[in-house]
Amino acid sequence: MEIVTERLLLVPCSLDLTKSLVLYRKELEKRSPIKIPQDWPSSQLIGMLPFYIEQLESDQEEYGWGIWMIIMYEEKRIIGDFMMRGKPKNGVVEFSYHLVRNINDEGLAFEAVEAMMDWLIEVHDVHSFLTECEVQDHKAIRLFERLGMKCTSKDGEFLYWELHYADNE
Repeated sequence: MEIVTERLLLVPCSLDLTKSLVLYRKELEKRSPIKIPQDWPSSQLIGMLPFYIEQLESDQEEYGWGIWMIIMYEEKRIIGDFMMRGKPKNGVVEFSYHLVRNINDEGLAFEAVEAMMDWLIEVHDVHSFLTECEVQDHKAIRLFERLGMKCTSKDGEFLYWELHYADNE
C-alpha cells in the first residue's frame, strides 16, 4: 500500500518500523535506505507511537489507518508524516500532518495532503475531513484554505477545519 505523486511517496508505517523508531532508532538510521531526519517524527507524533504500536498489535486491520511517512522520492528521505486518527467513521477521517523543519516548500505539503485525501475519497469512500491547527500556523491555514477546507471554530489557540466532499462536487 503506497501513494505516489510527482515528487513524493506516501507509505504507512508498519508495526516493525514503528517499534524500530521507538527502540532502535540509531540502528534504524544506519540500516535504512531512506534518510531519517533528526527532527522526525515530530514530538507530537513521538507521543503517539506507543499507542500506535498497541493499536497495530491488537488489530492488524488498523495498518494504513494511522501514521504514514511522506518521503521525497528522488532524495530517498523522509520529509514528514500524515496521521489519521483511526479508520473512517461514517465516511469521516480526522487527520494531521507535519513536515520536518527544513522543508520550506509549501507545495510539498499540499501535494502530500491532497494525494492522501484523493486516495481516501477514491479507495475508501471518505467524504469528510477534519483537522486542526494552531492560530499562528499560517502555513497550515494557507494549506487548508487551498484544499478548500473551511474553518468551523476556534478554541483558544486552535482552529478547527472541515471539508465535506459532497459540498465541492
